[in-house]
Amino acid sequence: MQQQPTNPPVTDTPVDGLSRFLWWLAAADADILKDCKADKERYRIVGIAVLVTWMFATLAWGYFFSTVLNDDMIVAALALFFGFAILSIDRSLIAAMSRNQSGNKFVPVAFRLLLAVTIGLFISQPVVLMLFQKDIQAQIVLNKQTKLDTFRKELGELNAARKSEIQGGLDGLNAEVRTKEEQVKDYKDAYIRETDGTGGSGRIGESAIARVKKSEYLKAEEDLIKLRKANAPKILEREAQLQQLVKEDSVKEQAYIITLTDGFLAQTEALTDLTEKHPPLKQRYRLVVFLITLIEVMPLLTKLLMPKGEYDEKLAAITAQSISDAQLGLEKGKVLQHHYHDIATAADQETMDQLFELTRDARRQHARDLVEEWKEQDGKRYPALWTRARKMLMLHRTW
Repeated sequence: MQQQPTNPPVTDTPVDGLSRFLWWLAAADADILKDCKADKERYRIVGIAVLVTWMFATLAWGYFFSTVLNDDMIVAALALFFGFAILSIDRSLIAAMSRNQSGNKFVPVAFRLLLAVTIGLFISQPVVLMLFQKDIQAQIVLNKQTKLDTFRKELGELNAARKSEIQGGLDGLNAEVRTKEEQVKDYKDAYIRETDGTGGSGRIGESAIARVKKSEYLKAEEDLIKLRKANAPKILEREAQLQQLVKEDSVKEQAYIITLTDGFLAQTEALTDLTEKHPPLKQRYRLVVFLITLIEVMPLLTKLLMPKGEYDEKLAAITAQSISDAQLGLEKGKVLQHHYHDIATAADQETMDQLFELTRDARRQHARDLVEEWKEQDGKRYPALWTRARKMLMLHRTW
């Protein structure tokens, strides 16, 4: 007897860990995909696209948090967490693409693309700031100085009325003293002219007119001394008030300078100013944003443009089989449940028949006793007899 040739046993080709990791990133089932030779490499490409997006998102978030935090450990933890969040969103979008292989796909695909573009635009901002960092830092210095000048101007306008009032009072006191000093000087010059013969009398020495001039000069000088003593506390008070205002303005200015940081918002504002001042930079900025957004959308576009292959067919077949098994299991459960109720009802009926058969003589005796008792008490009201009979003979169902 001729022995039939036997086929060699089929052995599964081992899958390396990197491929499994890339397939996991592509939201593909490795157990199904390992038997689909044509689709293995395509899903590795999708996984690489997701990996690049994940790394890019982590880098962008890391730079973003580095502009607002100083702790490198916290920055790294937050970058990894939010990068993983972006990865989860990308995997969810790609996995959802596999569930809409038939019917109208425009609305779900458009929604996923819109979501991916939105995420890409947000992630692109920190990366653009990092690329134009030198120009942005130079613009931040100018913006800080402009803001500081504006703050000083507004602060001066805010205290203008108060300063004007204090300065006006100080100028009035000083003007009063200067007027008195000029008056004393005039009296002194008049006295000297009378003594040297150049005055109105033309006499040399202290004449009567010279003595009068001297008296006026001395009295004016005495009044000047009194005026200086009287105005000195008022002048010092107003000068102290002006110094206090200057000190308060300095404190406010220092507090405002602390708020002028190099954080994310300041860098974004500086970038906006740069793009408005330099149109060529605006074009390159838009191009960089477009490229970065394209990186975020790349996994979804790769999955969308990839033709339907063996893996999709197997996945659809397994899904359909699982749904069919679930439906059959549900129908089988319903049939078994109906059969159970039918058998339980038949068993209850058989038990009830046996119960009534075994208690037939006892029930008849109870019925005779009940009729005799009814005859003795009333003998005419049949509804009362029937009610008592049902209670006694357990004919009234309470279940």
